[in-house]
Amino acid sequence: MTESDALRQEIYRLAAAADADPETTSNLKVLAVQLWANFDEFTVEELEDILRDEWRTRGLPFNDNADM
Repeated sequence: MTESDALRQEIYRLAAAADADPETTSNLKVLAVQLWANFDEFTVEELEDILRDEWRTRGLPFNDNADM
């Protein structure tokens, strides 16, 4: 499995958790920083874009303007 595959799996897991409880995973900046710590081949901005796309696909609420 490549790092990109592992990243997508982790984002899918987070999005599934957000389906169950959107309040706990609504801050994309915090999630991006947490993912970046484990998947450092991506920038935080790239991770935010990937997360935002996944959230939009699932119709989940998100707050990408929150303070970190």
